[in-house]
Amino acid sequence: MSLVIAMILFCKSRRIKDLGKLALVPGIFNINEPIIFGLPIVLNPTMLIPFMLVPTINIVISYFAMSLGFVPICSGVNIPWTCPLVISGFFATNWVGGLLQAALLVLGVVIYMPFIKMMDKQYLIDEANAAKEQEEDDISLDDLSFDDL
Repeated sequence: MSLVIAMILFCKSRRIKDLGKLALVPGIFNINEPIIFGLPIVLNPTMLIPFMLVPTINIVISYFAMSLGFVPICSGVNIPWTCPLVISGFFATNWVGGLLQAALLVLGVVIYMPFIKMMDKQYLIDEANAAKEQEEDDISLDDLSFDDL
């Protein structure tokens, strides 16, 4: 969800913006395949670092928050995997767990931001080149003559 929010808020290329809007509703319910294969994250060295770093940091922060007593240990309630962010934290612990999830979401956006901006810059260049090629490839009907037949 952090990546989807970063895509919607900070990217300018049409490709990433449209994909972010498309993946927003499934992302709310933890369905991430549109991002995994649409961005793509699979076999993408630019996104490998934050894709591995964000969950690792989230786990470490959550562990220490629970071990230090800031957030209660999970209650053992079986929560469906499609339960949205913050609501699942509330069900698992209490309001503090939901607040922790919201804070980790913001931290994830901050971590993803420089990487998605690098990718966005490359996509903007690609889109500009494609537009330039499209202009050059346009066929003018003014030069068409039937006299040469």
